Amino acid sequence: MLSAGRLTSFFKKWWLPLLFCVVLPTAVVGNVIQRHSQFSPIDEQAHFDYVERLYSHGLPAVGDPLMESTLKEIACRGTALPGIVTPPCDSATFTAKDFPGEGFQYEAQQPPLYYAVAAPIAKVMEKVVGLGTVGSARLIGVLLLIGGLLLSWHVAMMMKIPRLTSLAGIAVMGLSPTVVYYSAIVNNDSAAVLCGALVCYVAALAHTKQRSYKKYALVVGVVCAFTKSVFILPAVIVGLAMVAVSLHSSGGVGVFRSKTQLKTWWQHSLTKIYGHTGVSLVASSMACTFVWTMVVRIYASIPLSELPTFEVLRGTKANLGNVLEEATHLLSPLTGLYHPFQYWNQDVFEFLNTIALVAIVAGCAAGVFVATRQWWAVLGPLVLLGLFIGGIAMGVGFWSIYHFAPTTEPRYALSMVPVLVLILCAGIQRATAQKVFALGAFAFSAMSVWMIIQTPLV
Repeated sequence: MLSAGRLTSFFKKWWLPLLFCVVLPTAVVGNVIQRHSQFSPIDEQAHFDYVERLYSHGLPAVGDPLMESTLKEIACRGTALPGIVTPPCDSATFTAKDFPGEGFQYEAQQPPLYYAVAAPIAKVMEKVVGLGTVGSARLIGVLLLIGGLLLSWHVAMMMKIPRLTSLAGIAVMGLSPTVVYYSAIVNNDSAAVLCGALVCYVAALAHTKQRSYKKYALVVGVVCAFTKSVFILPAVIVGLAMVAVSLHSSGGVGVFRSKTQLKTWWQHSLTKIYGHTGVSLVASSMACTFVWTMVVRIYASIPLSELPTFEVLRGTKANLGNVLEEATHLLSPLTGLYHPFQYWNQDVFEFLNTIALVAIVAGCAAGVFVATRQWWAVLGPLVLLGLFIGGIAMGVGFWSIYHFAPTTEPRYALSMVPVLVLILCAGIQRATAQKVFALGAFAFSAMSVWMIIQTPLV
């Protein structure tokens, strides 16, 4: 018989994590999916075409036209972007050149893992829930978000972060505007939180078990790189931070002065725990990204720098000032730009954006002033530096590949959300501060949900 004590214990262990990791995110993202009938202007139609064609027509190449079935969906469903003109829905046939950007499949440069997973699940869900092809494909984002939040919660418990701050952080993570929107449309950004959580999980395993997890790290690096190229950010930043920790324990960069010192460092006990795991994360993610970039260029029938879709972005030249400015956008992945919620009430959005930015920067930078070198105190400043450097690298990359001025969107750092939130939660040590943070985080989440559900969608 279940006693009152056991029942209380059950709710203490499972009820709140279930609410914040599953129930609330599902309800809010589902609400957006239900109200958002048109394609998102954030390239959703091209991502949807990738999902639909992968198993029937194979991997798309840059320069391929969108499939006729996708063109029909665009014409009949519409795109939530003013000024878009398409042929009538009842046209007998649809030709790619009659559509904006000449109907090119311009997301063919994306790695295939998200689409390979999404396609069969979407087909099954289409038969089960009956939301149609687009609605069913959108539901994949809900599943990926739930997986990322549950894994983030597990990591928080592994790292012994207090339950109250962990739940507050999970609430912010799963209910923030950018995370919600990109989990509600067909795109590989919907896998960002899960990929970031996987990196956190590998790093947490190495730290808590005090052993090498290089095989796990290799797999996670591959998963991140083959889901979306910018998802290598957490793998590279956390991986390099782990290498830095192992170097610090062996005398710093001086170990590279000779082969003997380098060999001694590589065989050091801490290097086997942190260094081997970190190197595996960095090497596998960067190697896979390089390989995929080469594959895209080889099979492209038109250079990315000449795709008509990106012509509107080529009017501004790149310079050092805008590269540096755009790099700072990666510090706002929770709120960011380029989602409809920011237009409903600009004051509310600006308030949430400022609060999220200040909290993340202050929480991560606080480690500089902590005397005891705890994991969050070491990782926080390194993550901030890595994000800014990563933003600069992205800006330079966009200019060299696409030939348009850097547009480093905050969503490119979505995979860093679990890392940033866990660091922030771990750094709040005092009981009073934890309660104040939790109150603020729940208020932030409530205001975010209010803004989301009040925003008209079509």
